[in-house]
Amino acid sequence: MIPVKIQCGCGQRYAFDIEPICGRMPGRVACPVCGVDGTRIANEVIAFTLAKEMSRHSSGRETVMIFAVMGCLIAGIAGVIKAMIMTHGFDVLLCLLGAIGAFGMALCVYFWKR
Repeated sequence: MIPVKIQCGCGQRYAFDIEPICGRMPGRVACPVCGVDGTRIANEVIAFTLAKEMSRHSSGRETVMIFAVMGCLIAGIAGVIKAMIMTHGFDVLLCLLGAIGAFGMALCVYFWKR
């Protein structure tokens, strides 16, 4: 049920709870005092309420961000492990720089989306 509150042009305020059909009023609504049609305003209130409710729900972006951070952390850990196995100095340096970049990217993504 969606609460709908309307103020008519005559100054009368009226409210009711409605179960919308396809995001709209299932029937017409009118001011109880002057009889002016309030269906358009009620539909706007319903649309606003539904849009606000939909924006609150997670669209999976948090899940994607968690996997991105985990992927960067895993890449960083793999780089550190690979650097420990290597024997040549320049290759170790490049591998460690890649690991630092992966860890930095994970932190940036994590704190940027918070």
